[in-house]
Amino acid sequence: MTYETILYEKEDGYCLITLNRPQSLNALTVQMWKDLSSALDEIEKDEEIKAFIFTGAHRPDGRPCFCAGADLKEMATFITAEGSFDIAAYRPPSPSSSLWTQRQPRRAEIPGIGPHPFERILWSPKISIAAIDGVCTAGGIELAVCCDIILASETAQISDMHVKNLGWLGGAGSPVNVAWKIGVSKAIEFCCTGDVIDGKEACRIGLANHVFPPDKLLEEAKRLGKKLGGMRLAALTMTKATCRATEDMDRRSSWHYNDDAHQALLNAPDSAEWGPMRWAKGH
Repeated sequence: MTYETILYEKEDGYCLITLNRPQSLNALTVQMWKDLSSALDEIEKDEEIKAFIFTGAHRPDGRPCFCAGADLKEMATFITAEGSFDIAAYRPPSPSSSLWTQRQPRRAEIPGIGPHPFERILWSPKISIAAIDGVCTAGGIELAVCCDIILASETAQISDMHVKNLGWLGGAGSPVNVAWKIGVSKAIEFCCTGDVIDGKEACRIGLANHVFPPDKLLEEAKRLGKKLGGMRLAALTMTKATCRATEDMDRRSSWHYNDDAHQALLNAPDSAEWGPMRWAKGH
């Protein structure tokens, strides 16, 4: 499928989504929200895709860029007289797995677009990866911290400029997601100062999983996507769900949830293909 503001490339078990407004530092627009939403529809329907990667197109001069945030000129036209966005809550349809349904929160809906794409990324049953190089701030960091795994280039310029430049708060739960990744105190410093950190520092504080030289970032992201793409989707989803359970359950509850997920996989129709019998048959 072809989109106006993103590039969508399906590979071996995963897909690569490139934010493609290089002349505007890949700034987010309404059309990009729509394109991302449509791409997520495509990902959710395609059982061959187990993981998806986000990256950004290079600037016209060749410098890397992930995303500089929302297109502020366009964004200003959607602010209400009260100074806030007109966003309503809604209950999304239930995923196929009842256990995964338990992990779903109430989400925000963007008028004219539907479920917020970033929240859909966070709660997707598939594994999401952000491959960051160049500028990543505001809406860019909102997108990145919704992803399950963050890979960063040594030359990445990562920040949250909401408070510093706009006197505002990051949306899509970004301060919350940052705090889950790096801890409360560090998140307050990162989000409130607007200080820029590179990929090495992002990895050191736990914001990024790995850091790579710029010319190796996308190669490594694709390698990870391909690795995940060869695995059982239900197992990936349940593992993601149980890891996420530690964010809002006590230890006993998350342990029981883990056991329920384990049992669900053992009782699934394809268990003979993926469970212990897989090895008994010589796989």
